Amino acid sequence: MPPKMVLPPLYPITPEGLRGPALVTWAQELLEAGCSLLQYRRKTGSDRERLRDVEDLLALCRSRGCSLVVDDRVDLVILSGADGVHLGQTDLPPTEARQLVGSGKIIGFSTHNLEQFEEAIEQPADYLALGPVFATGSKANPDPTVPLAIQEEILQRSPLPVVAIGGITPGNARELWARGFTSLAVIGALAERPGEAWRAFMKERP
Repeated sequence: MPPKMVLPPLYPITPEGLRGPALVTWAQELLEAGCSLLQYRRKTGSDRERLRDVEDLLALCRSRGCSLVVDDRVDLVILSGADGVHLGQTDLPPTEARQLVGSGKIIGFSTHNLEQFEEAIEQPADYLALGPVFATGSKANPDPTVPLAIQEEILQRSPLPVVAIGGITPGNARELWARGFTSLAVIGALAERPGEAWRAFMKERP
């Protein structure tokens, strides 16, 4: 990977409730709208189902020039050949994940405060995620919202591109891009009519 990864302005994450053909149809709408980086995130269901979902999405992404990142699961990245993994604070550390997936894969790493950011920039990650930047409904027990002053400090200091996550909608997207976030990771606001929602976000680009 290059020293500083180039991220698209919007980074969709798959909704938890979508499975099989419905998931592929959802992703296809986004790719047709212009999506070039997609994250597969699924917390429930069997590993067999997860692997099938990743393989189906990867086939679609390969045909459209889109990169596919898998949330949490380094093993699914290795088995499927997906383009990378996104790791949280309780997942395998990026250093160990890099040893397993090699230098050619994307590694993203979530942070929620200044202390975690300080530790993260010493890790072999390609981008950092920071959040929640707003209150979010996509997690049962979300971390506290990151104070604006901390967001601004991290954005000023980060040697890596920073992705905002948490409660992001077309209505607040422009503010986050202007604040200095490279990309916005979105789940809920893209869950329904994803192509239409994508275009609503793109209208807010500064």
